[in-house]
Amino acid sequence: MTTIRSSSASLTLALSAALFVADFSTHLVRAEEVTNTLSTVFSSLKSSAAAQGDATLKSIGGDLQTKAGSLSQSLATNTVASSTLQNALQSLASGKSAESLSSLQKLGAAKLTPEQTKLAADVYHIGTAYVIQKNFASLDGAQGDVAKAVNSLRNGETLAALPAIQSIAQNAKLTAPQKELIQSVASQYAPGVEKVGNALRGLGGLPGFGK
Repeated sequence: MTTIRSSSASLTLALSAALFVADFSTHLVRAEEVTNTLSTVFSSLKSSAAAQGDATLKSIGGDLQTKAGSLSQSLATNTVASSTLQNALQSLASGKSAESLSSLQKLGAAKLTPEQTKLAADVYHIGTAYVIQKNFASLDGAQGDVAKAVNSLRNGETLAALPAIQSIAQNAKLTAPQKELIQSVASQYAPGVEKVGNALRGLGGLPGFGK
């Protein structure tokens, strides 16, 4: 009887060890795939910046690589969020700006730790800065607004970026695709500003305010 119990326990341990090894191996393969994908993506972004001869775009790409790399490592065991991040970056590298930002926004709504949520927000803002620089830096009359929006977003100052983004959206030289893209960007940041505006209007109705 003791021998049977001992054999059963040994079998259980052996199965547990085998499952652990299999899971660990899968994790290693997954991590290698993610690393290779990100390496390809950021190589593409660097090539794009070099082709445009845009030092600012190259610098933003470097910031994005740092933040996205940290987020990717943090999401190593969260396959769904990790895949969303990869898809977003691959879309960005393929020139699908709106699709990329949409995926990054979804990432921010996923179940993440506080640290991951902060990193996801940083990646989203820097990704938006990259999109604005890439698509609007050469727009006539928009250089100042583009610089303001990009610098603010890189510093996480979203409220400061919105007026510049809205100004870009009102530029008469926008092509139809550019207009659609910048309006999409503005709509993602406007809700926060709208809440602030509503609060200020509410204060204006109180004694001592709004005069």
